[in-house]
Amino acid sequence: MKRPLIRGDSRLVFLLGYPVAHSLSPQIHNFAFAKLELPHVYIPLPVGPGHLHTAVHMLRAAGALGANVTLPHKQRAASLCDVLSPLSFRIGTVNTLYFRDNLLHGTTTDPEGFLRALASMGHDARGGHVVLIGSGGIARTLAAALAAARIPSSLTLAGRHRERTTVLAHEIAVAMNFPVTACALDDPAIGDAMSRCTLLVNCTSAGLHPKVDETPLDKKYLHPGMTVFDTIYNPAKTRFLAEAEAAGCCIQNGLRMLLYQGLASFSLWTGIDVREEIFDLDQLQHGISG
Repeated sequence: MKRPLIRGDSRLVFLLGYPVAHSLSPQIHNFAFAKLELPHVYIPLPVGPGHLHTAVHMLRAAGALGANVTLPHKQRAASLCDVLSPLSFRIGTVNTLYFRDNLLHGTTTDPEGFLRALASMGHDARGGHVVLIGSGGIARTLAAALAAARIPSSLTLAGRHRERTTVLAHEIAVAMNFPVTACALDDPAIGDAMSRCTLLVNCTSAGLHPKVDETPLDKKYLHPGMTVFDTIYNPAKTRFLAEAEAAGCCIQNGLRMLLYQGLASFSLWTGIDVREEIFDLDQLQHGISG
């Protein structure tokens, strides 16, 4: 990989999160900066609890192009923005910060990355029965985006924690004026939701390296004709995806979602739309090195 250009007019982009050492985002963006011969640098910045406010102020002081925001700061960062996109305003989370007219804007490109990744595998979620596993930030963002766009026929949140999942489903239903069902993973009703499911999405960390033996859902609920999407990309094929593939499901991990949401952020910082063809996905899966 060509090294990023660093000159007197170089601009910085940061990844704000805790931890950040595992992220592939620096490889994606620094590769694109070098490929396009832009003198910018993307830097992962571990920001511990209580320090996000200082880090966000640093962006303006450093003349940064902006930042990505990851766990655990997506909701707190939204409260520090001058302007929020309509979806981020309604759900209270951001994953991208950028400047316009000296104002700090916040938005989330995760939905665009998710829907573009689905399209790349030929899945159209419109009118389908979608089940999202999880009750955290990714589940919140994707559920809100699906509901706001009126994409599925039915939308179910399934989680380990009944109360947390129910609260999240209610918040999204109210904010988006769209019916959202909540179901605990140990509830017998999960069987009915899964029997109708056409798109199943894991929004939890179950199966994330190094806990590769974990899976968010018993394989007995998987069936042919169901598309199964895991937001995890490390490992490339989680136990969850392997069991789904064995059950006859069409599967995809989270690598394309990461790439596509990153390219949407890149456009906001630079005004340039990057073609995905400049990336080798197999190479990217192992960290861009060539």
